[in-house]
Amino acid sequence: MYENSFMKICFLAHNLRQDNGGGVFSLRLIRGLQSALGARVIVFAAVPSGMPFERPILSLNIFGMIRALPEIRRSIRTCDAVHAFDVFPYGFLGALISLGLGKKIIITAIGSGSIVPLYHYFQARLARWALRRADKVIAISRFTRAEILKKVPRRAIEVINPGVDADFFGDTQTSRYDAARYKPYIASVGQLRWRKGYHFSIRGFAKVAARFPALHYVIVGKKYKEDYYMRLCALIKELHLEGRVFILEDVATREELADVYREAELFCLFSQNVNHDVEGFGQVFLEAAAAGLPVVGSKNCGIDDAVRDGENGILVPTRSADDFADAILAILCDEKLKKEMGMRSRAFARASGWEQRIEEYVDVYQQMRAFPVTSQVLR
Repeated sequence: MYENSFMKICFLAHNLRQDNGGGVFSLRLIRGLQSALGARVIVFAAVPSGMPFERPILSLNIFGMIRALPEIRRSIRTCDAVHAFDVFPYGFLGALISLGLGKKIIITAIGSGSIVPLYHYFQARLARWALRRADKVIAISRFTRAEILKKVPRRAIEVINPGVDADFFGDTQTSRYDAARYKPYIASVGQLRWRKGYHFSIRGFAKVAARFPALHYVIVGKKYKEDYYMRLCALIKELHLEGRVFILEDVATREELADVYREAELFCLFSQNVNHDVEGFGQVFLEAAAAGLPVVGSKNCGIDDAVRDGENGILVPTRSADDFADAILAILCDEKLKKEMGMRSRAFARASGWEQRIEEYVDVYQQMRAFPVTSQVLR
């Protein structure tokens, strides 16, 4: 625990659920800061997750948001700092409700919620105001920072990447999900939505499947919109990949997800930029790395920080299913390269643990309070 700590922090987040990257990141960071700073926390969220410190009273519609304002402001009065996840709407909301209260405001820019609003006139005005009001803005990747700076060029933004629980995903002793029934397979993890690029990666897999007739492609993700899911099903049928591509919506826990990683040959995700809806970082790449997998992803998004291109994986240009397939084949056809990349993945994940990331955030809090750092996190 650090001396001179904040006594109470109010967080504003979309959700703390563990079935999506934003929720995983938010909860892990909140718990880490709670422990390291010895702080009491309250989290106002839009989607309930059942956490004891959570108040799921936020709303994505303007009228629901207005109804929540008085209670949030009462709580903020008793807090030392307000920490929002993404610029809009939560960063804007935190900055607005804090007016006149003299509270420190931190915004962590996770991804699309900090970028997409900057391209819509009314939201952009509110988002830019929030960014200028904040005492500290932190982006989870260099890409996310660069995208914000295109629209708010003089804003100081620090980059702190997310961490990973390397021991959890690297544990080979437990098994809670029968992923072995799909072996051998390559895996993708992420919600079934356009920006995840499954319509490209399935086409790429068709080329890989021709070279490896026994190989399967396992996609772990829940439906986002029915029409995209149906498009993927139609594509699988069109490419005659029935029985080769499996979409799993029944992987319910982080423990089961870890099993899927551990049984895979390789991890891949071909994320796309869809009207500025982008991959802010790519938490799943770190999780796969912790499981010792070589990885393949797309360039020009937050994944640039989540993969060491040429070391533990390969990054390829977006929208080229052939390049995506060729990168996968380059690894699968070279057992020595595959093993070396897997080893480098484990090392990269171990160097990207949450302890290091929490320390970086604690430094940010200490700097805002103008306190010297006089002690270390208790091990």
